[in-house]
Amino acid sequence: MKKKLNVLCVVMLLLMAAQIIIGFVLNFNEGAQAFREGWEDGRNADASAPLDFVNGFLVPVLGFVCIFLLIRAFIAFVRFILNINRDKVFVKENIPLLRWAGCGTLIPAVVFTSHDLLSHVPTEKVYNSCMDDFIFGLFCLIVAEAFAIGLKLKEEQDLTI
Repeated sequence: MKKKLNVLCVVMLLLMAAQIIIGFVLNFNEGAQAFREGWEDGRNADASAPLDFVNGFLVPVLGFVCIFLLIRAFIAFVRFILNINRDKVFVKENIPLLRWAGCGTLIPAVVFTSHDLLSHVPTEKVYNSCMDDFIFGLFCLIVAEAFAIGLKLKEEQDLTI
């Protein structure tokens, strides 16, 4: 049973890593093109023109926050897998790790989806790029709650004679 769980966890870990890498590669070309356009627009723009707060400051800051959350979610999931391998299944440490993994993928998915929808990206492209993040984040949060219930039941059972 532990071998089957290890295999599933490794597959999930590989899928998370592939998701992060593919997301960076796909968004890098778009980001580089937008940077070049912004650079050219900035070179040709009037110096007295006001800075666009949303695109000039807020979007890059949210991007860095989302990258931090995704990396943190990946680390939390790796720590969760290591705890499972050490036979520490129903311990209090696993619940926050799963919640970090869930929120760390769910929040960037919401941010990227809302940015894409506000930027008038076609809905089918938004669905294809972000739905797996939503599903994984919600799945981690559901599993975290199941672990919390299991831990509570284990503690109650330990108290009975």
